[in-house]
Amino acid sequence: MAQMSRALVMPGDGTWELRELPVPDPEPGGAVLRVEAVGMCHSDVDHMHGIVHTPWGGAYPSIAGHEIVGRIHALGEGTAARWGVVEGQRVAVRESVPLPGGIRVYGHDYAIDERSGLFGGFADYMELLPETLVEPLPDDIPAAELTVWEPLAIAVRWATAVKPGDSVAILGPGHLGLASIVAARAAGAERVFITGTPADAMRLDAARKLGVEEAIDIGAADPVERIRELTGDGVHVVIDAASGSTATVTQGMQMARRGGTVVIGGLKDRKPVEGFISDLIPMRQLHLHAGFPGDHVKTSVELIRQGMVPTADLLGEVVTVDGFGDALRMLSRQLPGRDAIRLSLRMS
Repeated sequence: MAQMSRALVMPGDGTWELRELPVPDPEPGGAVLRVEAVGMCHSDVDHMHGIVHTPWGGAYPSIAGHEIVGRIHALGEGTAARWGVVEGQRVAVRESVPLPGGIRVYGHDYAIDERSGLFGGFADYMELLPETLVEPLPDDIPAAELTVWEPLAIAVRWATAVKPGDSVAILGPGHLGLASIVAARAAGAERVFITGTPADAMRLDAARKLGVEEAIDIGAADPVERIRELTGDGVHVVIDAASGSTATVTQGMQMARRGGTVVIGGLKDRKPVEGFISDLIPMRQLHLHAGFPGDHVKTSVELIRQGMVPTADLLGEVVTVDGFGDALRMLSRQLPGRDAIRLSLRMS
């Protein structure tokens, strides 16, 4: 009898359901992963509602989850030598699968009717294709804490603009914003500020614990004016990590000093930016970026290995499959009375 895997399947219509799918044998060059924990992201909520941000364009019904930590369950022929891993080893699974002419993304671009269907982290087991890239992770840190490797890799990409001694303003204290504090410090930032709404009180407190110079509640102070008060002409680098809100785009352009850099990171659900003044770009000689090239996953994992990432402080709340629905509502700020700086799903 085939071994079965629980899987949280999303049809793309705003719902999800728990199913069981057979665990496949690994193909030559590939592997099967036993998933330990998966970080939860707002893009998982978007995927549930049929909104996909990947170049491939998504596939349904499918298993979401892309901030994946697990252990190698079985290896196909030739995989151990090619990947440099052994069965039982803990790894981070990169969500992007490089293919000729582009990429596909685990947790977004594979439907359950393709091969095993187990191509997302919200399942007990996951099929890893030969093109998959993995990074070994330490064994002495809980798996749920290690799921921070993925948002941290994104934050490191954003923080590549930061030079030693720079001042940095981070807009939005979500899990990417908090990871950006760590990334900015690792890049040598001397002064780090963060902004958030009154509803972000827990996250702003977490930012203070992570050592920001000031966590600004935009309900109590104008964030642009406050940054100017604290820095004079503004900061060297603005990292817009806010999801959904377009107001941070214009705020960031006003907070950056002359010749400064604004990194547009957080996705805005494809909404137009009201009040965008392009003249600020040439007049203040601003540089707008979406991130910077490089292998930031390796950097993220190395920072964790070196003990430079306070993984316990960035953990947030860990849920099991039974709490998955509530966790999705928390991500959407639709669960009154409950909040978390970050959410992870523990599978095993």
